Parts: sequence; structure tokens; C-alpha cells
Amino acid sequence: MSFTKLASFALALAAVLVVDVARVYAQDVTEVSLKGAFIFNFARFTEWPSEALPASAAVSACVVGDRGVGEALKRAVSNQRLNGRAIVVSIVEPNVTLPACHFLYVSGVARARMAEIVYALHEAPVLTVSDDDTFIKLGGMIQVFIESGKMRFRINPKSARRARLLLSSRLLALADLVEGDAPPPPPAVNAGATSKAR
Repeated sequence: MSFTKLASFALALAAVLVVDVARVYAQDVTEVSLKGAFIFNFARFTEWPSEALPASAAVSACVVGDRGVGEALKRAVSNQRLNGRAIVVSIVEPNVTLPACHFLYVSGVARARMAEIVYALHEAPVLTVSDDDTFIKLGGMIQVFIESGKMRFRINPKSARRARLLLSSRLLALADLVEGDAPPPPPAVNAGATSKAR
């Protein structure tokens, strides 16, 4: 994978998503650090229902299964605010109860567990992101992937609408759009294993 190409794409993305490229370059430009920057900017271009994100509330981000991306996201949001709100990042082990989240990244977990998380959150106002190839089919909202040395992303607008999230037209214009159906219930949903953002 060419870090030069990844860095060039970060610059192109910055023109539209306002990625803080100086902060990315201050670290080594890696796939992990770019994922952290992308996830933060997905959130910056998302609008939550007022009841899900009251004016005084902090924004809660959860990263499940990929500690490296979780640490990168912490660096990306360091000293940043989202529409004036503080951002709190939690790195969560795959098989524990999720805290309440406003946006969530999940990777490197068993497919059954991923399906369980997505199904439990599919009508909750939680922005869901992954790098898993089947994430969109499972009902997730955004999948990041590498293609020809560039980091790109797919969005399932129907999943976002179902969760009452409004994604910016500027974000949608950069994405590969995929209209997916509502996720089917996994074979055995562990009702106590997830928590919806309030």
C-alpha cells in the first residue's frame, strides 16, 4: 500500500471534509490514522435528532474490536469539539455490553457478533462504521475500504434514514451509495449485549 497515495487522498478529502491534515501529517500517515480521521469527519457531517443529542451533551464515540483505530480516533478528536460539544472515545472489547454511543466503529470481531450489534442498533440514532466487506449488507451505514491505494467509503443512505440521521450532501457526494434493506435478525440476538444512545 502506498502511503504517498494515501496522503494525497487525505489532502483531496480535506478540501471537502475539512480533515485536519496537519494533525495527520504530525503523526505517521498510516491506514489506521486515516481511519481515525475519516471516522471523525463522518461524524462532523452527520446531524442527530435533537432528543438523541441534547445541546449540553457530550458526543460519545465507541470503537469495538480495533484498539489501534480507537487510539487513532482519540488522537484525531484530541482538543476538538463537535458542534461545540466535547467528544468522548471509548474502546470496547467485542463481547461486553456497549455503552451508549452516538457513533460507533466496529472491526475485527466475529461476523455473528457484528450482525448482532448492527441489528440491535439499526433503528437507534447511532452512526455505524466498519471496514468489514459485509457491513453494508448486514445493515451498517458506512464501510471504509482501500481501493487502488486510496481510502474510500460506501454509504447506505437507507440505514441512516432508518436511524433518523441526516448525512450531509457533501459527504454523500464523495461516497459510493448502496441502498441496502433492513438487517435480518441474527440467529440469536443477545439483548443485553448492546446499548442504544439516548
